Amino acid sequence: MNAVVHMAALLPPPTVRRLAALRANRFDPRATPLVIGALDVAEATERVIARWADDLCGLLNAMTRGELAALATALRIDPRGRSPELRQNVWERGAELERNGVELPPGVQPRPIVLGGHLVIQAPARGLSPPSEAWPRPVPPERGAAPPAEEPESLDELLAAADRLLGVRLGPRGRDKGAWGVRAAALLGIVEHGRDEPDWRGDVEVKTVPVARETSGHWGVVEDPAIAMVGEGGLSKLQRTLWLARATLGDDATIVSWYLLDWDPEVARLARRYLHERPKGPAGTLGRGMYLSKRFFADAGLLSALNGATP
Repeated sequence: MNAVVHMAALLPPPTVRRLAALRANRFDPRATPLVIGALDVAEATERVIARWADDLCGLLNAMTRGELAALATALRIDPRGRSPELRQNVWERGAELERNGVELPPGVQPRPIVLGGHLVIQAPARGLSPPSEAWPRPVPPERGAAPPAEEPESLDELLAAADRLLGVRLGPRGRDKGAWGVRAAALLGIVEHGRDEPDWRGDVEVKTVPVARETSGHWGVVEDPAIAMVGEGGLSKLQRTLWLARATLGDDATIVSWYLLDWDPEVARLARRYLHERPKGPAGTLGRGMYLSKRFFADAGLLSALNGATP
């Protein structure tokens, strides 16, 4: 049984019409045409199913607390609680319906985590990252900086320098939004060549990505990182990327972990889906930058490398 098909049939007419008319996010791969005029319930239900048939999390994330409570009641679930709890509980019932009493192997029906009040599926990690004794990863204990004397000569040396960077405090950022990234690169021993190529020996681009812990303890990416200015080859910067997960600590920051991600057909698909343009620079600037949606990091496995795999 498809949980979305089952739940769509239980939604009250005002709810199904509202959901059917929602404008799709620009990153939504299953966007439906813009609604012009009123829809009857059957048409609205068809649109809801067409958009979310394989994305129960997306459907539940689009629903208000009142709509979730009404659906929970129809599913004979306790309708009390906040929206995130209701989303989790309704998802569990949907997963139960789809299993139909069959025990599935791990990974076939991955359980979402809650970030920002919404359900998020973490894809399995596909890149390299340091080991951790606990999940989600704790903030590393503070340590002194130990940059290499010279630029690392091999990838192993670069990753060893990244290991030594974990827990190092980067100091107050000041007004320059890129200051922490510059300091992190310097602590890796990377020499700035001023050329339009990846940072380390033209092979590995080094990028910091801002992360923060939710009350649940899970890490989430808090904003879309800048990749390049428009016209400077945004995709070329992502062929092999060393992502440094950077957590803010008051007016300071530290690197929680690193994640080395190599280009492959799936990463290429995700990069093309999630790269987007927007103004970059001070207010009133005409400059435009290429940014990578934070959704990329759930689908590309970085969140799993921070939070641990979900069953």
